[in-house]
Amino acid sequence: MTRSGVFLTFLSLAALAAYLAMRLWTAPAIRSGAGGLDMFDLWMDGYSADYVRIFLARLSPEAKTLYLGPQRVLDTILPVALAGFLAMAGYRLLIGWSWKLAAAMVLLPLVYFTFDMLENAQVAVLLRRGLVSDTMAEAASRFTVLKAQSLRAALAVVIFAGVARGIEVSARRWLRERDEMAFTVAIDGPAAAGKGTVSKAVAAHFGFAHLDTGLLYRAVGRKVLDGADRLAAARNLTAEDLGAEGLRAPEVAEAASQVAVDPEVRAALVDFQRAFAARAGGAVLDGRDIGTVICPDAPVKLFVTASPEVRAERRYLELVDKGHEVTREEVLADVIARDERDSARTAAPLKPAGDAVVIDTSALSIDAAVAAAVAAIEAARG
Repeated sequence: MTRSGVFLTFLSLAALAAYLAMRLWTAPAIRSGAGGLDMFDLWMDGYSADYVRIFLARLSPEAKTLYLGPQRVLDTILPVALAGFLAMAGYRLLIGWSWKLAAAMVLLPLVYFTFDMLENAQVAVLLRRGLVSDTMAEAASRFTVLKAQSLRAALAVVIFAGVARGIEVSARRWLRERDEMAFTVAIDGPAAAGKGTVSKAVAAHFGFAHLDTGLLYRAVGRKVLDGADRLAAARNLTAEDLGAEGLRAPEVAEAASQVAVDPEVRAALVDFQRAFAARAGGAVLDGRDIGTVICPDAPVKLFVTASPEVRAERRYLELVDKGHEVTREEVLADVIARDERDSARTAAPLKPAGDAVVIDTSALSIDAAVAAAVAAIEAARG
């Protein structure tokens, strides 16, 4: 708890203790010593000179001593603690909106405290000297009314500010949770540009779910190679199909590129991808048309690219490492052909979205590429 929080707690407890002591001890005792009449300064709407005259006439010496002693002490502690609490609480609630409002809020409890002290002084005079004139009673009554009005105004402002601040905090929390739940990162780019590596790292960094949408087309291509109809394979695709063996094989990649040009196949896979993008907790999707077709309203769109030669070399080393017998020339020719096919297709051609952040990884390390992506996402999230 902060220092101001501790002080607010102290003030509230002090005010509560003084109030309870008055209500349970001094007020009943004085009422009993005044023939059943309430202390006149408890009448928040004011009182007449006749009521004060009757009250003073009935007040016993013991009750008068209690009125001038403990009751006056409690009636000083209460406004001091209450005014301090209202001023500090109101200031804390309003300072985030306007210092002028906060300053005005501090003045209201001070006005209440001032009228309470003036009332206390006038009541003490009445108790010691008796009712010398009606003007004295009228002055005490006026201070009591002004005290009550200023207290009600301060309480109303603090309650209103508290409710408004609570609504604001709840609204901000709801908006933040909504944004986090629906936060989508769309990452596009050609083959072997590093978008898969960047996507996985970004998803791990922010705790988002990750979908390599290229696997959808690879899974459909795998089924087509096994003799299935491409459209039927796309429509019946399941999450389990994305874990099938051999999806990274060159022949599957070639089949995926061929089925990906079919508009009906792409349309059949749109709902699958959009449902994933809208999942709770945020999502990262990488592919070739995420930012342009699947999630055009994604708050973050990245286009990860590299030169054909750099991508071909990366792809060549990957294939050789997996035991495939290929040449650099063959891989480069395949990369160029695939780029042309992906960019020239009529259905969702490969291209960066108009508002995408382009990250060229030709001369970047993995860490540098990931850092650039993370920076773009953090900038979008604010």
